[in-house]
Amino acid sequence: MSMNVRRAQDDSTRWVTFELAGQLYGLEILKVQEVLADTEIESVPGAAAQILGVANLRGAIVTILDLRLRLGLAARPLSTPVCCVVVDGHGESVGLRVDRVVDVRRIADGAIKRAPATGGEAASSGVIGVVTRPGELLTLLDADRLVSVLAPAPSLPRAA
Repeated sequence: MSMNVRRAQDDSTRWVTFELAGQLYGLEILKVQEVLADTEIESVPGAAAQILGVANLRGAIVTILDLRLRLGLAARPLSTPVCCVVVDGHGESVGLRVDRVVDVRRIADGAIKRAPATGGEAASSGVIGVVTRPGELLTLLDADRLVSVLAPAPSLPRAA
């Protein structure tokens, strides 16, 4: 006797979760390229406050964005170890400085609730939605919207 076994459609997504100022956030794992435990950052004169600088990632120069400042949270001193989540934002690798990476979670799509309207710059903040569990609130972020603050670099003048 043969049984037709039908696999249930998997309506869930995996998220890399991390902390910022004691709050829990997540980025879709398909947008995360890697996590850097301790990164040396070189400052860039004249860069916007949200941009900590650049890092050399195996020969590629990656812009490092302070995710606390991007989300309107208090800055963390650079003297503390710098943990970065490197994401693909609009086809470019960008490092997002976080306080610490927590884990990877599978979240059912139906568990994601739209973020409540808060006024201000919520539309450009990069918040996709929230997931609540007893005693926990996880805010899900959109990597593309987070890195949209980075303007394309101006082209260098050609030497004559």
